Amino acid sequence: MKNHWKNVSIKKISEESGYGTATVDRVLNNRKGVSKKTKDKIIKILNNLRNGNNTNQTKNILICCQSGPSYNKTLEESLDNINNEIYKFNLIKHFIPAKEFKPSQFVKILRETSNFDAVIIVSQEDQNINNELSKITSEGKPVITLTTDFPNSNRVAYIGNNQSNAGSTAASIIGKNVGKRSGSILMVMSMPYRCQQERELGFRKVLRSEFPNLKIKESVFNLDTSEQSYKYVKRYIKENGPPLGIYNIAGGNLGVAKAISEMNVKDHIIFVGHELNKNSKNLLENDKMDFVIGHDVELEIKVAFDKILDFEKNPDNQNSFFSDILIFNRYNCMDKKVY
Repeated sequence: MKNHWKNVSIKKISEESGYGTATVDRVLNNRKGVSKKTKDKIIKILNNLRNGNNTNQTKNILICCQSGPSYNKTLEESLDNINNEIYKFNLIKHFIPAKEFKPSQFVKILRETSNFDAVIIVSQEDQNINNELSKITSEGKPVITLTTDFPNSNRVAYIGNNQSNAGSTAASIIGKNVGKRSGSILMVMSMPYRCQQERELGFRKVLRSEFPNLKIKESVFNLDTSEQSYKYVKRYIKENGPPLGIYNIAGGNLGVAKAISEMNVKDHIIFVGHELNKNSKNLLENDKMDFVIGHDVELEIKVAFDKILDFEKNPDNQNSFFSDILIFNRYNCMDKKVY
C-alpha cells in the first residue's frame, strides 16, 4: 500500500480513525501485527480522505474471470465482500467456467462494454486478449492481472503469488515428504494459464536439482475440472501403478482425491494442490489431501482496488505486487475463512 497514501497524513488518518499513528503506519506499510477489522477501518478512512467527494463510488470496474468453478466462486464472493465493506465501486462482472471459455468471449466483452474505468482480469493467456488489453491501457485506463499474468499486454500491474516460487515450494514439500525413495511424481495441469506454466517451471527446476530420485509424469488437459482430473488420475494409476506424489497445478482437487480413494492404494500418495476453498479445506481436514498452496485473495483484491484509485494521480508509479505464498495442512486451515 506504500505510496498510495502520500497525499494524506498519518496524523489525519489517526485522528479520524481513533487509532495511534504507529498502528496507522503499520497498516499503510502492510506490516503484520494489526487485526483485519482494524486494517479495514483504516483503509476505509484513508480512501474517504483521499477521495473526499467519494469519487471512488462512481468508478466502474470491469471484472473478467475465466477459471474453474471453485476459484470463480472464491473470487466473486471476495470481491463483493471487500467492495461492499470498503470501496463501493460499481462492479461489472463476467465469470466464465474454464470448460466453456473461448478467448473471443473476453475480446467481445472488452470491446463492447462501455463506460468502465479499469479492468481486473483472470484468464488463459491469448494474443487477441493481449491486444485488447493493450488498447485499453493506451486509452489511459488501468488493467490489473490477478493470479495469472498477461505480461505482454502493457498491464499496469500483476497481483498474486510469484508462481514459479509457488511451484518450487510444491516440489520441496513433495520431495522432502517422499524422502530417499525413487519413483514417479504425477503432475496434473490445465493449459494455457501462464500461472500454471510458471508453477511447472519452478516445480521442475527444484525437483531436477534437489530430488533427482523423482521423475515427473505429466498430464495436460484444458477443462480445469474435477471430472477431468478424476478420469485422468484414475486411469494413470490403473495403467502405471500409484505415483509417490501428485502435484495438481490446476483446479479439480476433488477429482484427484476421489481417484486416489477409489484405487485403494496401499502406500500413501503425497498430494499437493492449490487454492484453499471449501472443497480443499474439507479434503485437508479429512486426510484426503496433504498440503494446499494458497494466497490471500482478499488482500490481493484490496491491493488491486488501491492501485486503481492511485492510478489517476500516479500513472507512471505502478508496480506489481507479489503476495505471500501460504502453505496449509489439516492443522492450520481450520480457522481460515473460505468460500
